[in-house]
Amino acid sequence: MWDAIGDQYTESYKIASTGLDGKQYFVPKSWYPWGLHFRKSMFADLGLNADNVTNWDEYLKMLDGMKKKGLVGFAAGDKGGWEAMGTFDILNARINGYQFHVDLLAGREKWTDAKVTEVFTYWSQLIPYMNPNVLDLEWDGAMQLLLQKKAGSMLMGSWFGGNFLEQSQEDYDDLWIVPFPEINPDNGRDTIDAPLDGIAVAKNGGNPGGGKDFVQFAASIEGVEAQLATGIPLTSANNLQDTSAYDPFQKQQQAVMAEAKYITQFLDRDTRPDFAGPVVGPAFQSWFKDPSSTDSILESLQSQWDALAPL
Repeated sequence: MWDAIGDQYTESYKIASTGLDGKQYFVPKSWYPWGLHFRKSMFADLGLNADNVTNWDEYLKMLDGMKKKGLVGFAAGDKGGWEAMGTFDILNARINGYQFHVDLLAGREKWTDAKVTEVFTYWSQLIPYMNPNVLDLEWDGAMQLLLQKKAGSMLMGSWFGGNFLEQSQEDYDDLWIVPFPEINPDNGRDTIDAPLDGIAVAKNGGNPGGGKDFVQFAASIEGVEAQLATGIPLTSANNLQDTSAYDPFQKQQQAVMAEAKYITQFLDRDTRPDFAGPVVGPAFQSWFKDPSSTDSILESLQSQWDALAPL
């Protein structure tokens, strides 16, 4: 299908739809980016300009200023065991690059590698600026800190814009997103977590030919427009979609996505499900309880990966 309609998608979407064997397995339908969210009014009150917070040192300086004003700089919740995966993803991509990140989650790199240890070294620098009850809050609890203007920034998927809109149009209009800052100049801000919902065809289905025809239509701009005509809201990955009706927050999400050369799906999609939820989630929670235990946690992660049965 990519031969027929691939030119309607950017290269980053094609890469994200490609398996470890180099073959494309689905066509992306819709997306939402994970980025650094904040309130425009809070930044204005603090005399901050998000366009100037583009690297790690600038970000820590910003967080320090928020802390001095009694604010949580980096709102976080990980009671669900998955939320912190997004922080690991972006730090690993910023520090070690896209390829190392996807190779690690595929088992082609080791969790005990010094590169992974470095991720936790940077992560630990954020802890002083987090709310102290990270493990008591799920994602929406952390979001409430931003909504109530108790926190200055939050790393999360932009889907929660709907929660701000439920509160009020004014709150929604105040919400903004920028890419997570650069750490390693070799990688810049070239990667973003943006889970893609897409369409695939079952190889052993009853009508694979019809399935392929449907996918080609549904993922083409004609299919996208047909879905929109039914009233289904869709932030399509198809680059031919008319986005003139998008609101400013949606357009900013597009701009954040457009800057990325590589799209990662999210840790629990980019690795084995029998490793992400049962192993990685609890491991990150243990690290929050004792950040000095990084080495033992990474050794445990690697040993549990090694013990998995072959797929």
